[in-house]
Amino acid sequence: MYDRYEMKYLGKNRKLRFAFFLLIILIQFVFVPVRKVYAATTPSLGQAATFGILSSSYTNGVVGTTINGDLGYTTGPFVSPTVSGSTHVADSTYNQAGTDQGSALTALNAQTCDFNFGSPTDLSLLSQPLTPGVYCIAAAASIGSGGITLSGSGTYVFRIDGALTTVANSVVTLSGGASACDVFWTPTQATTLGANSTFKGTDIDDSGITIGSTIGWEGRALSFGGTVSTTTDTITVPSCSATPAPTVAPSQSTSGSSLSFAGPSFCTSSGVTTIPAITLAKRLSPTSIFVSWGPDAGLNNFIVQYGLQNGNWQFSTKVSGFSTTINDLPPNQSIWIEVAATDNCLVGSYSSPVRIGGTVFTNSPRFPNTGNPGLPDTGFNPVQQKIIWKMPLAAGGLILLSLTLIVLFLKKRAI
Repeated sequence: MYDRYEMKYLGKNRKLRFAFFLLIILIQFVFVPVRKVYAATTPSLGQAATFGILSSSYTNGVVGTTINGDLGYTTGPFVSPTVSGSTHVADSTYNQAGTDQGSALTALNAQTCDFNFGSPTDLSLLSQPLTPGVYCIAAAASIGSGGITLSGSGTYVFRIDGALTTVANSVVTLSGGASACDVFWTPTQATTLGANSTFKGTDIDDSGITIGSTIGWEGRALSFGGTVSTTTDTITVPSCSATPAPTVAPSQSTSGSSLSFAGPSFCTSSGVTTIPAITLAKRLSPTSIFVSWGPDAGLNNFIVQYGLQNGNWQFSTKVSGFSTTINDLPPNQSIWIEVAATDNCLVGSYSSPVRIGGTVFTNSPRFPNTGNPGLPDTGFNPVQQKIIWKMPLAAGGLILLSLTLIVLFLKKRAI
């Protein structure tokens, strides 16, 4: 039998042990990370799902580009690529695809951010692999030579408030159930992919998409309101459960022309013999240049190509009339411009290139304002968002328990 003193002592020991157990549980509650479940979802692309390239103006200057899917544009290339599906030239399917592209972009922009970055971000410098979620970057984004790995089934959305740039030989790798069907890139400025690189996912970018030479891309280049440029590339639309197969039609070719179109998109040309000449070119502001040309020989539509170097035509646009103003250029940079007439089926020979503007600076960004390929490391990796409101409550409980233990210990010493 225990006397009163022993019973009192045992009771206090039980309270002490119980307090220690509570303390251990509270510490785990405070310091063990709470795993967040990300809810990024893949939107419907509708009619745009079958297009490997969808653009207002499509440029392709050499033989060797293959599109495993459909192709759509208003202004076509000088050299047609090999297309496994159908080529839609400003027809009803093309227009519906443009509407569906816009709806998909709206759905992607409405999703809540899981990872936030406030400065230019080189995705290849983040802790790899990247997991599903919505990555919100409030500046330009790039993929460096180290490449990135997307691992895990789910949707990946890269919402970029700036340009998207990949360096030459970079690779986007999918693993652990990740699919090109569920990867989306939505930059607000132009996309530029470096030569000999591998890219995955759907890029929705009406600011323009420049695809360097010899690129393997599983996904889609959707730029309904902009320009897409290719050079000996292979673009393959991914096979997705909700994606209808591209419509295949017999290919037909114009006599004596390298252009080819499929089915109802086939057109004929009587030939374009007019070779324009640039008559006036002047700088209007540090970031804009005016250019005009002639002669008026019965054609009113022209293709204007421009780039920082003669022969490296990074961008092109279709113009109705005999002049245009090119905006959003790097400040006070000179550019090269050439112009060709088109009958909306065939593009004629280009004018002699003309250099306009001031001195060309080396290592300048590719316009329009895509940013330098090598972006600084932000020093921050994506971090799971914890439930922060638990911290003050748990900390207060931890302090209260600590005070209780101290009081019990002091009473025990006083006995």
